[in-house]
Amino acid sequence: MTSAPARAWVPAFIVAAVSWGSSFLFISLALRGLSATQVGFGRLAIGAAVLWAMLLVTRHRPRLSVRDVASIGVVAVGLSTVPFVLIPLAQQHITSILASLLNATTPLWTALFVALLIPHERATRAQVLGLVIGALGIAVLLGAWDIEGIPALGAALMLAATACYGIGSTLSRMLLARVDEGPTALSAVQIGISAMLLLPVAVAAPAPDPGALALGSEVLWGLLALGVLGTSFTYVLFWRVVKLAGATTAASVTYVVPVVATALGILALHEELRWHEPAGAVVVLAGVWLAQRKPRSTDAATVAGAPEPRQRATGRRTSRPST
Repeated sequence: MTSAPARAWVPAFIVAAVSWGSSFLFISLALRGLSATQVGFGRLAIGAAVLWAMLLVTRHRPRLSVRDVASIGVVAVGLSTVPFVLIPLAQQHITSILASLLNATTPLWTALFVALLIPHERATRAQVLGLVIGALGIAVLLGAWDIEGIPALGAALMLAATACYGIGSTLSRMLLARVDEGPTALSAVQIGISAMLLLPVAVAAPAPDPGALALGSEVLWGLLALGVLGTSFTYVLFWRVVKLAGATTAASVTYVVPVVATALGILALHEELRWHEPAGAVVVLAGVWLAQRKPRSTDAATVAGAPEPRQRATGRRTSRPST
């Protein structure tokens, strides 16, 4: 594949990185008046509405069998239903900065579950080394030498969310390989199913704080930004980068998202960055780089991250980072 000129895809790459990096700020704002479940459902409902509107405008109707929809539903549980609740829960106990840095471990989990669940894709020595280095990076990131100072609950919830991303991404490769649809349609169905699954739980949650959903509320605008940017349009921009610059270039957004989230956490939320957090993040990302390396004989288009829609012409799959 010949890459397009940088000017054709760099703007989309930058917007995607900023949008996903901003998601942790928007979650923090939404949590000021909503429960974690309501934040998860709200972003999904808004994201689904935008994605389905895009399909309506382009007059594209997904052609999916019942089996296809069921498979997407299983994948949706891991990729958007459960983690979109776990991440707000985690951010009730840890900073948005730490949440974003731990989110960068997603490709490590994906590489691990691919090695465990897909027999013909055995982990190479470099990938195993990457997983070990990534685990050490998590220990540094959390300041494991200070047992009493570790934010155990928040970190566990965030790592559980990224583990769900890893399982969901692996299941997408196992279950969606024969689904012949484009990424916008698959994302719309996935996000829509997740919204329906979370609806009963969100309704059962305590009522939002008074004025939380008022027109000028930072809670409402945080939720809207989270749904419109981080849960809909950014997916389309990411796939544009994949198409124009290749999956490897697109997946490098994984390295930019924590930088954006950290800057916003410091500037907008006045959070504190501890010295070991960026140090640990560097070690984690080094592990991610090794864990994502593929043998030269394999298809380099597959990158550990998230949903992997089937491409019509070639059958090659690719994936996106998760936030």
